[in-house]
Amino acid sequence: MLVQFYLVLLVSCCLYAAVRGGLPERIGVAILLAAVVASALVPIVSFNRFKIIELGILTVDVAMLVCVLVLSLYAQRYWPMWMAAVLVNTVVTHLLMLSPKLFPTSYWAALAVWSYPNPVILAVGAWRHRGRVKRYGDDPPWSHRLPAGG
Repeated sequence: MLVQFYLVLLVSCCLYAAVRGGLPERIGVAILLAAVVASALVPIVSFNRFKIIELGILTVDVAMLVCVLVLSLYAQRYWPMWMAAVLVNTVVTHLLMLSPKLFPTSYWAALAVWSYPNPVILAVGAWRHRGRVKRYGDDPPWSHRLPAGG
């Protein structure tokens, strides 16, 4: 993975979503950035790197999936569902390492590839939010399924 390219993509998409998006997009930025920081902090065992399931990264990815799924239940947006679909693919990629025939390089590359769509999905969600505000004058952030008092 080209780390520098990903970081530029991540920062630019998150900045755009934080500035131009609504509250769901800002929550999405927080989820994405928290996951990136948490992924950098998980312990790494260098001699087994990507030869077995990366439990630390899997834990972060599952936590991110749960957060995005909860957001998708309440936000009046489509992008969280798209992001959740990408995260399901990421989690399945981890589970594929249960097969002894998968090469560590394939595991590493698949995880890297699945990390690129999320910042783009978030930025597109903010762009579409901005378009709805311009067109209709408003874009409600939450669906009508919010619990009473929320």
